[in-house]
Amino acid sequence: MPAVGKKLHHFVPRFYLEAWAEKGKVHCLQGGEIFRTSLRNVAAENHFYRLRELSESDITFIRGAAIEDSPERLKPLHETLLRQFASPHAAKAHYEKHGTASPILLAAINRDIAEANENFHATIEQSFQPYLKSLRAGDLTFLSNDKDAVMFYRGLAVQYMRTNHRRRIELAMTPDNRVRYERTANVLTHIFAVNIGYSLFNDHPRLKLVLIENPTDVPFITADQPVINIAAKLKDTGAPSTFEGYYPVSPTKALLILEPNSEFLPKSITISALEAHFWNLRIASRAYRQVFAKWTKELDMAKTDLPAFVSCH
Repeated sequence: MPAVGKKLHHFVPRFYLEAWAEKGKVHCLQGGEIFRTSLRNVAAENHFYRLRELSESDITFIRGAAIEDSPERLKPLHETLLRQFASPHAAKAHYEKHGTASPILLAAINRDIAEANENFHATIEQSFQPYLKSLRAGDLTFLSNDKDAVMFYRGLAVQYMRTNHRRRIELAMTPDNRVRYERTANVLTHIFAVNIGYSLFNDHPRLKLVLIENPTDVPFITADQPVINIAAKLKDTGAPSTFEGYYPVSPTKALLILEPNSEFLPKSITISALEAHFWNLRIASRAYRQVFAKWTKELDMAKTDLPAFVSCH
């Protein structure tokens, strides 16, 4: 049967990366090399969102690792998601066993396996676009509306989880456990993201949200992990106890989500070139695989100073 659905899946929206692009191309640092390429070719992986077949032990693992410790009001939502993500493979196995499915029905199931999760992410990304536009305009007033705040924090948490989780797993897991994680990652990513978004929304009244301005000649860079937890140590592989977010939204603006007494609270919303460079090193050090900039100068600077920064963090 021919392949179904799109093969290349983007895990950072192209509408986000456009702020660092010129004529649809961006400068990228990967594996120590800097090159210029199309936005279509970056922050993407073949079949990244494809649903994997879940065994009964996988489902038990998901419940124990993620759902049991979730807030009570979110558990039914997580169970629904788990059923939805497990059902296409279960249906395919049933029909193939009994030989009762038509080619058209099997093609529809295969399309669901290939595209359902990607479509789900696309819906979340589409709802997030207006908030990103507001951030780039220096406007945080949408957060005064609870519905908007819920959608914003959820979208931000989804972006944080989908590559951050995989990067941490690659660093920490044994090969056998990594195989199980790869099967369950699509479900776990959404569960943890909803939990983080829910927590951020509930904490919103006491958190400090700051849009920092960068008018210097060292513009902000970004990466294929564009939302990072600056409260977590770089080499920690366990679950962080606190979330403080850094999210560059353009070469001249970035969002900070901070605890009231955070060490990262800026003295001024307008930062210096040296401060911009340190923020660039932070985002580069947490990259999944790729770092992006509008010009090569910032990537050269990051590449030069990154080893020393990583060694002392």
